[in-house]
Amino acid sequence: MDCFDSTLFPGLGEAFALCEGTTSLAPGSAYTMTVHYQASGTAPSPLPLFAATVVSDTDTGDQLGLAYMFLTGQILSCTPVASVPSGTQSVSWTPVVDSSVNTFIVEESTTPDFSSNVITRTVPGLSTQFQHPVSTATVYYYRVHAPTCSGNPGPNSAVVSIVIQTPTVTARAADAVVPVGSTTPVTITVSIPSPTGKQAFDVPFTAAVDKPYLTVTPSSGTIPPGGTTVTVTANPTNLPPGANTGTLNVISNGASVATKSVSVSLVTPVSPGGKGLPPSNALVIPVVTHAPGATGPFQSDVRLTNATGAQATYDVSFTPSHTNGTQSGKKTSITVDADQTIALNDIVRDFFGLGVTDTPGDSGFGSLEIRPTNTSSTQTFASSRTFTFNSKGSFGQFIAAVPFTAFATNASLVPFPGGGPPQTASLLSLQQVAQSSKFRTNLGLVEGSGQAASGRINFYDDAGGLLKSVQYSLQPGEHQQKNLSADYQVTNLEDGRIEVTVDSATGAVTAYASVIDNITTDPLAVMPVQTSQISATRYVVPGMAEFTSTFSNFHSDLRLFNGGSTPVTVTATYYPRLGGSISATPFTIAKGEVKAFNNVLPMLFNAADGGSVVFTTTSPSSLVATGRTYSNSADQPGGTYGQFIPGVSPAQGIGLGDRPLQILQLEQSANFRSNVGLAELTGNPVDLKISAVVPGTKVAVSIPQHLNANQFVQIDSILKSFGLGANVYNARIIVEVTSGSGRATAYASVIDNYTSDPTYVPAQ
Repeated sequence: MDCFDSTLFPGLGEAFALCEGTTSLAPGSAYTMTVHYQASGTAPSPLPLFAATVVSDTDTGDQLGLAYMFLTGQILSCTPVASVPSGTQSVSWTPVVDSSVNTFIVEESTTPDFSSNVITRTVPGLSTQFQHPVSTATVYYYRVHAPTCSGNPGPNSAVVSIVIQTPTVTARAADAVVPVGSTTPVTITVSIPSPTGKQAFDVPFTAAVDKPYLTVTPSSGTIPPGGTTVTVTANPTNLPPGANTGTLNVISNGASVATKSVSVSLVTPVSPGGKGLPPSNALVIPVVTHAPGATGPFQSDVRLTNATGAQATYDVSFTPSHTNGTQSGKKTSITVDADQTIALNDIVRDFFGLGVTDTPGDSGFGSLEIRPTNTSSTQTFASSRTFTFNSKGSFGQFIAAVPFTAFATNASLVPFPGGGPPQTASLLSLQQVAQSSKFRTNLGLVEGSGQAASGRINFYDDAGGLLKSVQYSLQPGEHQQKNLSADYQVTNLEDGRIEVTVDSATGAVTAYASVIDNITTDPLAVMPVQTSQISATRYVVPGMAEFTSTFSNFHSDLRLFNGGSTPVTVTATYYPRLGGSISATPFTIAKGEVKAFNNVLPMLFNAADGGSVVFTTTSPSSLVATGRTYSNSADQPGGTYGQFIPGVSPAQGIGLGDRPLQILQLEQSANFRSNVGLAELTGNPVDLKISAVVPGTKVAVSIPQHLNANQFVQIDSILKSFGLGANVYNARIIVEVTSGSGRATAYASVIDNYTSDPTYVPAQ
C-alpha cells in the first residue's frame, strides 16, 4: 500500500494524507489508518478534519463500501482546554504540549473572576468531580492550569461554567434535569389547589402518575382550603436521552383538580467548540432560544427522529447569535435508537445551560445544527416549536429544520461524499410578512457552510414594487435576527415579500421571518422558498378555513406570488372537506406580483367550512402559494392566534413507492390536541396508511385512509382516535401510499386547548 501526503504538493493549500493500494479484509476484521499532523501557529483549534475509507472492486472500479466521518483535532499548547458537561460537575481538560506534565491545578468558584467561594485542587490526570447540592439554580466556574509547562508557569485555561439546575414547575408542567446515565432519583414538588367552591373545607383527593419511572407521594389525603403539595419522584435509570414525560392526575370527589405533565430530561455532556463544513445530510434549525418574555420565557422544544433503521449518533451544535460559528458555540453528542424520536425540551436551557438563572443577560439565542456522525442516510428528521405563555396557555411557532442541501449558495460541491451543498439557487423568497400597526416582523439569516457570506435583502410590496434594498454580511456559521423597523427602517409594510440574495462566491444561507401579532404577541414563522426551482401547473394549499362556533373560530388569508418571468393566468378551486368543488373566475397575476386574498373562502368562493384551495395554470409556472389560518382572540380584541401554511405542488407530495412522510412533535393531553390534515394533489385517487409511533414502543398503530381525487380530510384529535390514551407526548405520525395513482401531502395542527393557538407542523 502506498501512502503520501500534502507535503509533496506545497502549493495546493489543503492538508491531506492518503493511502492507496490492494489489500483484503477477512470477515470481522478491521482496517485502521493513523495520521499524525502538526498544525501551524495560525491553525484553528479545534481543527476540523475529515476522514474516509473507500473500498472498490479492483476489476470494475465499482465502489463496494464507504465509511467516513467529520471530526476535530485538538492542537496542544501549554494552555489546557477545559470542559464541563451540562447537568454535571465533572471537569475534564486536554493535556498540554509538555508530555512530562501529568498533574494539574483546578479551581472552582461561584463568580467568573474567582473572587468568591474558591476551591483549589491539585489533580493527577485529566479530570475531577465536584459535587454540590443546591436549592436554587447556581452557576459554578472552573479553570485549569499546569504548575509548569516547558519550564514556565502554565497559563490558565479559558473559564468554563455549569449551571446546576433545580426542577422547574409551571401551572401546566414540571421538568427536572439530570445527566444521562444517572441512576439517582430526583424529586419535584407540585402544588395542588383546592377544588373550586370548596375553599372552606378539607376535601379528599387521590393522586396517580402514568409512567413506571414516576411515583407520587402521598397518593391520597385531603386538600385544605389553601391547597396542598405532592411530591413526584422520577427515577432516570435506563431512560433514553431527552425528555421522558408522564402525567400527574389529582382527583377529588370524582373530578380532576390538577393535571400536569411531568418530565425528567436526561442531558448529554456539552463541550465548547465551533463547527466547520457539515455533511450534506445535516439539518439546521435556524433559531432556538431561551430568553425572557413579557409573561414568561420564550423557549424552544426540539424533536429529533432517527428513521434510518439503525442506531445513529448526532453532533448537536448551538451557535449564539452574532458570533463566528467556527470559533464559538457549544456541542453535544446524542445517540438515538433506530426508529425512535427523542424530545429535547427547552434545549437551550436544559442542554446548553443558558437562561437557567434569573440574572440579567442570562439568555440564549442562536441556531442549532444537527449533524449525523455515523450515517450518510437522509432519514433523519427534526422539528422545533418556539413559544411563550401567559396565565391561560401557550402561543408559539413551528420552526422547520432546514436540510443543508436547501441552503442558497453560489459554492460548488465539495468532492467527497457528504461533503457539502450542491449547486443551488442563490435567491430566497419569503412572503406574507408585514411591519404595521397590527404586525411586526423579525428577519433571521443563518450561514451554514462555515464560510463567510454576503448579499442583499430586498423588500417588496404586493404589487412587486421595490421598497428598499440593503446589504448584509454573515460571518462563518453566524446567525442574525433583526427587526424590519428598528434595524432596516422598513416601517410601513402592510403586506409584502422579502427577497434574500447570496452574492458572494462563498457561504450558504437560509432565512426565516417571524411575524408577530402586536396585540397577542403570537408569532408565526415564514420559511423561504427558492423560486427558480419551482415549476408546476398545480399548487395546493390545505387547511383553509372559515367558521365560527360557540367555542372557537378560524379564518384564512392566502397569498399567491408569481416568481416567473411572465404573467400567468390562474384558476382557483376550493375543495371542501365535506365534498364537492367551487371554482372562482380565472385571474391573471403579473410577474413579481403577490395576490392577496384575505378571508379567502368567502372572498374568492363565497363559501365557508374548511378544505383545500387548488391553483392551476395551463403551462408550467413558478408560483408560491401560502396561507395563514388563525383565530380571533376572545379576550384581546383585534388580536389573533395563527399558523403559517405553505402550499404544496404534486412533486412535493408522495406517491406509490415513495418514502413515507413523517410528522413530528404531536401531543394529546389536557394542554394540547393534534389534528392531521391530508390532501390529494393531482386529481387522482390514492390509498394511504397512517401510523402513530409513541415513545418507548417499537410497534406502530395504523389505520387505512382513502382519498378521492382532490379530496381534503382532517382527522381531529388523531392520537385520541387511535386509542392511545388520554395523555400522549412526543408522538410521530407516518403517512405512506399503499395504492392508487394519486399523490398526497399531510400536515398536523397542534392546538393549545386553552389559548386555541394552532401550530402548523408540515410533513417531512
